Amino acid sequence: MSPLGLIGLGFGDARISKRRKIIALGIAGFADLVQGVLLPLVIEGGFSPVEVAIDILTAGALLVTVGIKARLALAFFTELIPGLDLFPTWLALVLTLPVDEPPPSVTNQAGEVIEAEVLPNDALPPQRK
Repeated sequence: MSPLGLIGLGFGDARISKRRKIIALGIAGFADLVQGVLLPLVIEGGFSPVEVAIDILTAGALLVTVGIKARLALAFFTELIPGLDLFPTWLALVLTLPVDEPPPSVTNQAGEVIEAEVLPNDALPPQRK
């Protein structure tokens, strides 16, 4: 992975924890809900001071929660386009972030933890009946 990929820039994405993703989903969902409720005030996109304030606060909160992501800038600029900002952009951004899951592990009879290898379905032998 490239050095820029480690911080979430470029093609490689740094993964986030499940806990951070849940917090980010709450922030994004709340921001999109507020924009839906305040629709008459935010319909103008980047020409509405209320829309810009909500987007700056949301982008800042998500930046603190999930770190630097290229998708964050894309979502922010998408929110500034009139009409396109009606789509729940913040929620879509967070839903596309990959989650860092620990590799599966197995404990053998001696109590030692062994990392399990995950095989694709076609690599498994056929089941006997």
